[in-house]
Amino acid sequence: MAKAARAVAVLILGLCLCSLPAFVPGPGRFARVAPAVVGAGALGMLGAAPAYADKIDDAAKVLSEKSYPFLKEIDWTSDVYGKLPTQNALDVLKAIDTMLKMGASMDPAALKTGVLAHSKAIANMDSKGVATLADYTAINAAIGHMISSVPASQTMDVYNAFNKFNLGNDVGPYVMSKVNAGDAKAAYQALMDFKDVVKASQR
Repeated sequence: MAKAARAVAVLILGLCLCSLPAFVPGPGRFARVAPAVVGAGALGMLGAAPAYADKIDDAAKVLSEKSYPFLKEIDWTSDVYGKLPTQNALDVLKAIDTMLKMGASMDPAALKTGVLAHSKAIANMDSKGVATLADYTAINAAIGHMISSVPASQTMDVYNAFNKFNLGNDVGPYVMSKVNAGDAKAAYQALMDFKDVVKASQR
């Protein structure tokens, strides 16, 4: 149970990190933490032909559908997520610096699509801070393509920067107590499956 609780804490941290304005992951690289890929609808907002109608988009759809029940169970209005990771400010800044470097290496078109997908999701989210399934899917697809457009080494730099943070022994159990354990585990497994697809597409 402790392992599952930690996994859920890491998953939620990943979701929170992916929503940070400073981090819009490149296609396929944020292997262990980031979820997400660009949909044809988001690309359409750019007036471009769907350049990424591929396995990442398909995997993003599966990830979104399997993790959406879990996503809706999270209290996004809670201040607990604003306090993660439980690390001093300078260490967090150093970790964010790895994200910025990763973002700078991303494909510009994929990055723009990801930004627009997040902006659209924010505009459409409900009073609980939950995005629609369609917007969530577009975000996942965008993140997948963003991550896959950068070297795997940069993905691991970001992962390692945050993996060393101490989330505390109480975070995992607390988070798990607020959601359905089955939905949380299904979401985590879907994220791992998505990670494998994105990683396989990395340059």
